[in-house]
Amino acid sequence: MTSRLPDSSEESLNLVRRRILAITWVVTAIHGLFGTLGGAYALGSDRRGDQIILLVVSVPLAFIIFGVTRVILDKPVFTWRSLPFLLVLLVPTVAAFFWIL
Repeated sequence: MTSRLPDSSEESLNLVRRRILAITWVVTAIHGLFGTLGGAYALGSDRRGDQIILLVVSVPLAFIIFGVTRVILDKPVFTWRSLPFLLVLLVPTVAAFFWIL
């Protein structure tokens, strides 16, 4: 005899799984974003062109992190309620523009 969870319990379990996956994805991907920004800083001012390329690459990277996280959570990608989270992801990139350049 197999024991099946009721439908509401299964939905709750799937919601928890999605949230854990989203948290794991965001933490891992944010390290990549900070690595890109740190790499731009580590290059030094004598390689200004490479620094600018890394800074420009960090913007689409932030959008990808945001979009994939929303897809994992099974939410609409762009809504007014999700806009603050997108801005939080872009803060390190904007700060790096002023810090590096």
